[in-house]
Amino acid sequence: MFKVGVTGGIGSGKSIVCSIFRNLGVPVYEADIEARRIIAGDRDIRKELVRNFGKKTFRDNVPDRKYLAERIFSDPEARLFVNKLVHPKVREDFKQWIREQEGIYIIEEAALLFESGAWKEMDFNILVVASKETRIMRIMKRDGLDHGDVQARLASQIDPEEAAKLADLLIRNDENEFVISQVLEADRFLRERLSNINYL
Repeated sequence: MFKVGVTGGIGSGKSIVCSIFRNLGVPVYEADIEARRIIAGDRDIRKELVRNFGKKTFRDNVPDRKYLAERIFSDPEARLFVNKLVHPKVREDFKQWIREQEGIYIIEEAALLFESGAWKEMDFNILVVASKETRIMRIMKRDGLDHGDVQARLASQIDPEEAAKLADLLIRNDENEFVISQVLEADRFLRERLSNINYL
């Protein structure tokens, strides 16, 4: 199975891009959502998170995303700890998910695709980009964060210029760009590239 990674900094709109791919019939594995499911259901992970961040980490047996985000984005060591704890489980889950899929290619949507090194497992990587100003406005509106909190989150992720060096394709998602046509072109390119190749 040909694996395509889709990533982008917070507020870039990678979820919108992936929803378009999904409407085209492409299976999409949402790594961030699956990570939350794994955190909620894995006793060992829960135990380690509570041990390091306290009982406030969970509320009614559900991860408190706001509390975890505050801890992770304000402390690089905490972020590294959580990634090392959860990332291997997500990779294992992703591999199992692939075995259940059909189609010419599949997508993994992951915010930390480059930071985690998961991009190396992909056959092709797409980076969704938007201007910093656009991303800040989107995040403030979506998450109700102030400008300083947004800046902290942006600073915790790989620099877009560095990420672009690792990507095979860029999709621009600023307000004046036509995202659907870009995704259609990417899908057409991938299908044509793979039409005469068989992947196990």
